[in-house]
Amino acid sequence: MTLNITEPLSGSALFWSKGFRPFFIAAAGYAIVAMLVWSAALFYGFNIDTGGLSYFQWHAHELLYGYGGAVIAGFLLTAAVNWTGRNTLSGFGLQLIFLVWLGARIGWLLGGVWLWLGAMADGLFWLMLMVAIARPIIQVKQWRQLGILAKLTLLFSAHILFVLDAFAWVPGAAYVAIYIGLFTIIGLILVMLRRVFPFFVKAASGGRVELNNPTWIDRSSLVLFVLFMLVFFIWPKSILMPVVACAIGLVLLVRLLNWFDSFIFTAPLLWSLYVSYGFIVLGCWLFALSYWHGQLHYLAIHAWSLGGFGMATLGMLVRVSVGHSGRNVRAKRPWMWLAFMSLIVGVLLRVILPMVWPAFATEMLIWSQVAWLLSFVVTFYNLVPLLTKAPSVSEEL
Repeated sequence: MTLNITEPLSGSALFWSKGFRPFFIAAAGYAIVAMLVWSAALFYGFNIDTGGLSYFQWHAHELLYGYGGAVIAGFLLTAAVNWTGRNTLSGFGLQLIFLVWLGARIGWLLGGVWLWLGAMADGLFWLMLMVAIARPIIQVKQWRQLGILAKLTLLFSAHILFVLDAFAWVPGAAYVAIYIGLFTIIGLILVMLRRVFPFFVKAASGGRVELNNPTWIDRSSLVLFVLFMLVFFIWPKSILMPVVACAIGLVLLVRLLNWFDSFIFTAPLLWSLYVSYGFIVLGCWLFALSYWHGQLHYLAIHAWSLGGFGMATLGMLVRVSVGHSGRNVRAKRPWMWLAFMSLIVGVLLRVILPMVWPAFATEMLIWSQVAWLLSFVVTFYNLVPLLTKAPSVSEEL
């Protein structure tokens, strides 16, 4: 039996009716907090007892698993309802998983003896999310969604590696965990964009623009991405690494060109996702070039993390927030341009310009952090009323 899921009109019942509401507000807010703490630690001597982790590893964990975890939870808890016709979490169940996520963030921010709270709560959060997504999928036997569950399992496993390193039980495990998390989240983004981007474009254009998804791109991109991940971990010094990185970059570029339509650039909710895909392609090629120029390795990481992951998650949380809260997705909202363009400037400062002016890399890093903060301050300020209040009649039109 399929549930008829309708949202309450107002109040706390509205806020806790769907996963995207609390988690997307929390994601935007924590993107600000985590970056402020990271900047303070990196440049101003702010101290956090991160156990066996370096500050860089802590930074990676909190953006991938803290901010990223909130976006993933908000998106999947909402999307699974559309996929299966069954509810995932609402009311008390949603409040519980949200409090677990929040407890994890408090633990990782405070550090020291509080790392236990962060470690245990984060592990429980990923387990709860896996169960919440798996239950409706199993109920309706929608086995094609098992790939999503596999990625959540990988993220949970990588978090365990972080914990083992944080408590100095397995030194070096966090390095592996960072890359497992990055590859898994980029893979998840590619799957989600493959599913939703053509739909978003068709809906926004009133059915006039319909994008194609050739089967050969679906299959070859999946195989090449998995192969790239394996080569990256097993034979990172082999010539196979740049070859496979170039190959996956080329296939993803073909999809990007196949998706091109000038209509996309009339709407920030569309071009932000399109640009994020382009940054993932750029990251693949930078990984390939890093075989010969090692300094490009960390630029490739940030092309994927700041560009691909950052732009895609920001675009998705804004698009879902507007559409699923009952607002008109075609309405002009100037703040979106500011938020998205600020993040693009941040990517240029962190990834592109250091290749041209490496002597100013530190200054560019600082300003890229400022650009990230501006982007998410604008987003947070505008998301709160969107997600805590029912739309007015004018907003629905």
